[in-house]
Amino acid sequence: MPGWLGAWQWLLPGPPLQRRWNCGIKASPAGGDPGGVRQQALRSISVAVPSDAQVQNHSAAGSIWSSCDGRPDTQGWSDVINDYQFTSARSAATVVANAEASMKIAGWKLTSTSASPLGPSVVWTKTVAGNVVAGASLSVGTRGANSPSYWELDAGAAPAGTRASGC
Repeated sequence: MPGWLGAWQWLLPGPPLQRRWNCGIKASPAGGDPGGVRQQALRSISVAVPSDAQVQNHSAAGSIWSSCDGRPDTQGWSDVINDYQFTSARSAATVVANAEASMKIAGWKLTSTSASPLGPSVVWTKTVAGNVVAGASLSVGTRGANSPSYWELDAGAAPAGTRASGC
């Protein structure tokens, strides 16, 4: 698995951004994503959202300087992320097939497909800045047994410079 996956997986269980930024955050000059190159590249995942989608949530976050409770040994830049939660009336097979075709056109490389009891899951990678490899995934999510399922489309890229750690 690419190096980004380990850091990326801890983001997926919680609501977008909520788990990530309960550490101490402060404003800092742009440095985690010089020129916004990573964020611009991650925006391209929007092509995987079906035209009939009802987008329930969309969050995009650039890299920020942060630390865990001000501890100097944890200071660094956060990952750049872009996430969607949506529903679609299309079949799972159609959502996945259209996403695969659209992401390929947008320059993303399909790296794996799998299935879970909830439904299919697809993972892509794309080189976004020099040798920085971003990751994206599309999978079915749920909020519980009595709630309808939805699609989760996530992308993330490591920051330039020192990565925040320990949160």
